[in-house]
Amino acid sequence: MLLGASGGLIAAFVAWLFLIGPWSNADMNADPATPPSPVLGPFEGEAPIAHFEAWRARRERLRDGLQRHIYGPPPASVEAIVADKRAIAPQDAGGVAGVEQWEIDLGDIGRFHLAVVRPPGDAPAPVILTLNFSGNRAAFPGRPQAIAPPVDGIQWYCRSAALDPAFRAIFGAHINGPPFEKIRARGYALALLYAGDVVPDLSRRGRATLARISPPGAGALMSWAWTASRAVDALSGDARFDAKRIALFGQSRQGKTALLAGAMDERIAAIIALQAGRGGDAPREGVAGEPLRHMLRTFPHWFSPRFAEPAPVDAHHLLALIAPRPLLVGHAKRDEWADPAGAREARAAAGRVWDLHGAPPPSAFLRAGGHGIHPRDWTETLNFLDARLGP
Repeated sequence: MLLGASGGLIAAFVAWLFLIGPWSNADMNADPATPPSPVLGPFEGEAPIAHFEAWRARRERLRDGLQRHIYGPPPASVEAIVADKRAIAPQDAGGVAGVEQWEIDLGDIGRFHLAVVRPPGDAPAPVILTLNFSGNRAAFPGRPQAIAPPVDGIQWYCRSAALDPAFRAIFGAHINGPPFEKIRARGYALALLYAGDVVPDLSRRGRATLARISPPGAGALMSWAWTASRAVDALSGDARFDAKRIALFGQSRQGKTALLAGAMDERIAAIIALQAGRGGDAPREGVAGEPLRHMLRTFPHWFSPRFAEPAPVDAHHLLALIAPRPLLVGHAKRDEWADPAGAREARAAAGRVWDLHGAPPPSAFLRAGGHGIHPRDWTETLNFLDARLGP
């Protein structure tokens, strides 16, 4: 079936999203007049943090609590070896200049690819490490064959270029890939990562891989955050890039991943998380966005099995672990998946830790439209990074 011949394929795709996708829940987004969730409390009933040393003493306990109750443990520590680097000419990369393809070897755990895009100039460049869920090849115009496809499985609706126009129409122009030339012109390098190369974003196969590479109770989000840190390892070893200015960008499930990676790895200089929702920047008991029960039923491989149980840790603890580094959170007015009001409450609670450091609080914006990645999201991201990291 040709996509341009009729609207049939697009209509079928939209119908799938609304009939059996997450919007099928009537209570997905609560009445905006409904009050937000209760005031978020401290970890395990402890007194609120009042000074810097108290925060330093609590950080590792919070990281441990997030692993025990929400995300599970990471894979074992391994050396990330850059097994191959090769330049790809613009005509073989969808017209994008400055492209290289890296293969990162993780030993028995597996391997993943980075699609690295360098800006003009010779000075060490700041890097935006960009997480995606359709694979690196899908991020480039025309899905060029020179860009490696996913190593392992991927969601069926990400496999075919025939659905790309529908994805862009529904989820925004940059849902699969960033505005390459705009980013290069601002002086940033890009490193594109599909963390599903290590743990597939598929329930059965994902859990089988987790059972092989991680301790019991592991979730895919933690493994993806761990994979992002291995990408930081690889990028930090190349003098063409500024290891002290590596920012991490993610949206939706990859927004959750970006927040978690930032909480666990203090080398990441800035975090941009768009519409991360439950399990990310929104409290688990919020009144809007994707219900927890729906997430656990549809994506059971994302979290530790214990995430279904009440826990002493929540979104504000996750956000606080990013302090005092720059954090940008983005939301959309018609987003049915995320919970902007709950996320605002979590930021307010976590913001006390930025105050303790004397650092600027997390930044946030709310744009028109729905769930996805639109030009406004990248404009806000680049302006934020210019202001906080320097171009």
